[in-house]
Amino acid sequence: MSDSMTSATGVRSGRSWIVIFGLLILVDFLLIVVMLATDKNLQTDFGSSKPYFAHWYGLLAEGILTLLVAFSVIGNALAPSMWAQRPRRVKAIVLGGLVWVILALLANLAIVFTWSQVGFPNMNQFVMYLFDTASPAATGYIPWLYDALIAALVVTALVGVFAWTRVRTWGMTPIAA
Repeated sequence: MSDSMTSATGVRSGRSWIVIFGLLILVDFLLIVVMLATDKNLQTDFGSSKPYFAHWYGLLAEGILTLLVAFSVIGNALAPSMWAQRPRRVKAIVLGGLVWVILALLANLAIVFTWSQVGFPNMNQFVMYLFDTASPAATGYIPWLYDALIAALVVTALVGVFAWTRVRTWGMTPIAA
């Protein structure tokens, strides 16, 4: 197989991974939407405030940014002109998407440090509340949803790293220039 055929296959393969990466970011967004819509404790700070509580707005902002990142990644992956004319832009968007997913993952893990803001006596109880999948669903709370979001963000980040490794050298070969 010639070098140009291998390079063309690499571009198509890289594009597929970027589309998968973008679709996984969209799945992350959908999980955030479900959490925003169903978690009454998140909305009202366990009933101590009127809707909506500050953490709910933070998650709303995360959801909006995640949706914008998903559209950006998917849109650029599906735009053929971007591949030939602006490979650096595609690479920057993939890298930006990857950075966003990692930041969202870290933010969602760091939320455990806000245990005192939501009325828990210690961090361990808040961690049990967030990550306890064995308990039955409480009113207005789906126990496994936070775990699903964290797992989805981890998978998305791993696919994003793989997509980035596929596109980071684009623009350096004649086929992608």
